[in-house]
This record gives sequence, C-alpha cells and structure tokens, in this order.
Amino acid sequence: MNQNNLIDVIIPVAGKGVRFYPHTKYTQKCLLPVGGKPILGHIFSRIRSLNINSVKLITGHFENKVKEYIGNYKNLNIDCIYQSEQLGLAHAIKLGLQKTENPVLIILGDSIFDIDYVDFCNRTKSNIGVLEVEDPERYGIIELDNDKIIKFVEKPKNPKSNLAQIGVYYILSQKKLLNAINKIITNNIQTKNEYQLPDAFQYMINDKNKFEYTRINGYMDCGIKKTLLDSNKKIFSSLESSNFISKTAQVKNSNLKYCHISSGCIVENSSLKNVIVLNDTLIKNKILENEIIGSYN
Repeated sequence: MNQNNLIDVIIPVAGKGVRFYPHTKYTQKCLLPVGGKPILGHIFSRIRSLNINSVKLITGHFENKVKEYIGNYKNLNIDCIYQSEQLGLAHAIKLGLQKTENPVLIILGDSIFDIDYVDFCNRTKSNIGVLEVEDPERYGIIELDNDKIIKFVEKPKNPKSNLAQIGVYYILSQKKLLNAINKIITNNIQTKNEYQLPDAFQYMINDKNKFEYTRINGYMDCGIKKTLLDSNKKIFSSLESSNFISKTAQVKNSNLKYCHISSGCIVENSSLKNVIVLNDTLIKNKILENEIIGSYN
C-alpha cells in the first residue's frame, strides 16, 4: 500500500468477554481501562499515523456504551456495525468488508500493538502479524516453506509451527477476503463451530493469493485478566506518571503504583499496586495487588 492511499480499518468488539466476568456484565471488554484509557482508545491512538478512510467497529454486547465512547473521536470516521449473531471472527469481519480491491487493516479489539502501522501496511502482499509462542495449539498458526506462508491452521492439535497469529492483519484486497469468507460459510467450513479467519486465509492461499508475515515485538494482550494487568503495568512503566486518577475520583492517605482509578471512585487508607479500579468503587483499608475491582465486587 502506498502510504498516501486511504485504508479501511475493521475492529471486532462484539464479544461478551466472559473471561472478565463480573466486570463485563456491566461494560464491553474493549472499554476496560488499561494504562490510563480504555483498550479501544489505545488502538485508536496507535493507528492515527495511517491515512484512514473509515474505521468500522463490529459491535454487539453493550453497543450503546461503545457508541457513547467513540463520541470522543469525532476526527475518525467511525461506523458501528451490529453483529446480531456471533458465528466466529470471520463472520464478524465479513460484516465490515466491501466489494472493493482496496486494502483493509484488521485489529482485534482486545489487543494493543506498539508497531509502525504505516510500515506494517506498506506492502505488496497481505501481511500477518505473528509471535513465537510456547503453546501454539491455543492459536491460529502459520506454516512456512522457505520463509513463505504455505498454510494457516486454527488451533492445531499437533502444531508444526510456533508462529501464532496474534490479531493484526493487513489484507491487500477486501473483495478477495470477502469472497473467501463467503466460500467457507457456503461450504460450512468451521473450526470449533465457528467461522475462523485462518480458514478464509487458507482459501485465499489455495486461490494463489500471496501472504507475508511480520514478527511483532510490541504486543500487549488484553484478552484475559492476567495479561490485561501485565499490559497495564507495562504501559504505566513507560509513562511519566505511574498512575491515572480521574478528576472525579478521591484518593486519601493511600499509596498507589501502576493504578487506574476511574471516575467516582474513593480510595482511602489503602495500598494498591497494579490495580484497575472501575467506576464508582469504594476501597477502604485495603492492600491489593494485581486486581481489577468494581463496585459490585
């Protein structure tokens, strides 16, 4: 992609986020705060270097809260597309694709990437972000031959590679990806009862489309509690201030480090380290570390 060309961005944020219950019974996972702002806000701030045509959010669970939040980003051309039935990531992405040869950047809504997005998208082939992992059977992986991608496999039982797809994809042609997703849906090609992107990518490879890959170093996974808190600490460690305290929160006689204190919270006589405190929560006389706390806890 020539960096002067416009690019569409698709971010799926429809899921219920059950791994974060009870917190995601009250909000959308992509709006959980980490390192001073919601996950989605970190994604928006990192793609600003691109010449963006549109950002399409595939919404579902708590779409109303997502729409309320994106009101803060009027400079981006953001549309919400509601996914009424969650049938897998490929199905979600299909909702945002157009029948055009223009490229698309896909970023999962629970992942933050500290990468040069202009470089990532400045390619003549589709580009897949990957990371070497110790448990590749949990991921969609790529298989290589002479450093060329020859196969995409979703959560293999006997993985032949440890290069995992981690949620950032630059696809050269929206139309070709759309056709591939339509093919796997028409032929009911599913993995674990869902339509998956690696199956669509494999169809594209079989149809002579070429892919390359980029090893991603600056990857912050926010998909489960442990990795979200790891990401929170990493972000605060890189900032001048090691805490975020909302203007409407009160902190009295307390020691904080790597903490996000949301609006309406009161923290008194407490010691908190790497703690995310959600809206309107009272914490009094507590010693807490590596926790997400809400008013309902």
